[in-house]
Amino acid sequence: MDFRISFSHLAPTKLVYPQMTNKAKIAFVIPSLSSGGAERVVSTLSNSLCKDYEVHIICLIKTIPFYKIHDQVRVHYCIETQNNSSGLLTAVKNNILLVKKITRIAKNCNIDILLSFITSANVLSIISAKLSGIQVIVSERNNPEKDYIPKMWKLLRNGLFPFASLIVVQTEAIKDFYTKKMGEKKLVIIPNPISTDFSPPVVNASTQKSKENIVLTVGRLNSQKAQDVLIKAFASSKNGGWKLYLVGEGEERERLENLIDSYGLQQKVLLLGRVEKMQEVYEKAKIFAFSSIFEGFPNALIEAMYFGLACVSTNCPTGPSDLIDNGKNGYLVEVNDIVALTKRLNTLMEDEGLRMSLGEKAQQTVSNFNAVNITKEWSTQINQCLNIN
Repeated sequence: MDFRISFSHLAPTKLVYPQMTNKAKIAFVIPSLSSGGAERVVSTLSNSLCKDYEVHIICLIKTIPFYKIHDQVRVHYCIETQNNSSGLLTAVKNNILLVKKITRIAKNCNIDILLSFITSANVLSIISAKLSGIQVIVSERNNPEKDYIPKMWKLLRNGLFPFASLIVVQTEAIKDFYTKKMGEKKLVIIPNPISTDFSPPVVNASTQKSKENIVLTVGRLNSQKAQDVLIKAFASSKNGGWKLYLVGEGEERERLENLIDSYGLQQKVLLLGRVEKMQEVYEKAKIFAFSSIFEGFPNALIEAMYFGLACVSTNCPTGPSDLIDNGKNGYLVEVNDIVALTKRLNTLMEDEGLRMSLGEKAQQTVSNFNAVNITKEWSTQINQCLNIN
């Protein structure tokens, strides 16, 4: 979230709260519930945890949830719309108002612990938790050394994160980053859960018959994901009879469209935008390609492996090397290496047996990331913070 935004359009002050229960009351805090990796994780965890906790989601900005939310989960909004504003003083005032809003919801709902995702929400949640006298777990979703966030949020993050009850990260490399700043005591690694919406078929010759010659990539269209590198590699590959599907939306769309036009690939490289029924896309594709410059712990790569796609990814910091054992359950190439990516695409396009072998092993690799297992890990940490046996 940009530090310089306006919160002038506050949500209505009248709130409807659920009946009191004996369950511990937890509230996720996240900028919005639009499409995205963190949003999917929050939705999946909320739906799973509501069996054992009274679950709330506090969104900084009002959006229609892109992913399914269980009807037992209560969603609250802090503001109706987001407007750009200039001036540091205005931004500070707006964020103070936002902290008050989070604090008010937490107190009125008798929340026991805040579970915050993404840097801006994490900073505001730590302040709100201290004002409310409750616990707070923050979760970073990207590589903190590479993430493009305003300097002010980085300073606030570094200053306030030591006051969190716990910091959840996804990889050893990210854990090392925070360990150097605040020690290891408050850090824990919990991978992202695979969405409960997905039920992939087992990889075998029969399931391959329904697939098409599609190379798939999923992610926001921005410079971090470097889809231009993938388009160039696909253009250089032996792509006869193959198509490249890009799922996601973002500020790089026009530039990518121009790049596709320059190669004359309008009929072979398709920008699909946001897709709600992702299972259908994963089931149709044969290859998944990931060209990111950096990651936190890439949901899309986990999902592709879960569906048994043959995967090739950049060996970017961090995440892909935690999932792919090069040559055994997928391929890793260096960041921005178009030649190496082209070579691996050619290999996978030409060898169906290899695709099946890599896909089968990929599916086995990520099987432990199912929502049941990951939810248990979150429950353990929540209960420890709340001293629940």
